[in-house]
Amino acid sequence: MKKLLLHTCCGPCFLGSFEGLKNEDFEITNFYYNPNIQPEGEWTKRLNNLKMAARGITKEVIASEYEPEEHLGAIIGKERDFPARCLDCYLLRLDKTANYAKKNGFDLFSTTLLVSPYQQHEELKIIGETAAKKYGVPFYYHDLRQYFREGQSKANCQELYRQKYCGCIYSRKSE
Repeated sequence: MKKLLLHTCCGPCFLGSFEGLKNEDFEITNFYYNPNIQPEGEWTKRLNNLKMAARGITKEVIASEYEPEEHLGAIIGKERDFPARCLDCYLLRLDKTANYAKKNGFDLFSTTLLVSPYQQHEELKIIGETAAKKYGVPFYYHDLRQYFREGQSKANCQELYRQKYCGCIYSRKSE
């Protein structure tokens, strides 16, 4: 069984992603590294909901410290707008995930961002593969979008919080 480090953005996206991954020979560990999420209360709410969603399904949920300055440092000053700034956010989060996977003996890594029809899949794949080469840990790409609605439905059944924005201050303004 391969050890998969799954960058996880939230409970609903995890539930959808798990539907697409559950038949694979993976021991899944969730990695909650999302410095893009603001304010801190929102970050905490999403983490707590992820823990509820993952309970009994994955090995564990590993949460980073709350580091919004890391996200702002990655995107501020580049005068880029949506959706271009999202690429810097993907790079930040997948690079940290690949690095953690390397340091902690995971066989491969992936992300729940691949379940969302709102994300840039081709760019996510390229960024994931670039991080894989940098750290020597394979990126597992699988288009999970077909499981998005199922994840949302399961989140509703479990009465999980379903956010209306990606988490960054820019997307919150358009909420």
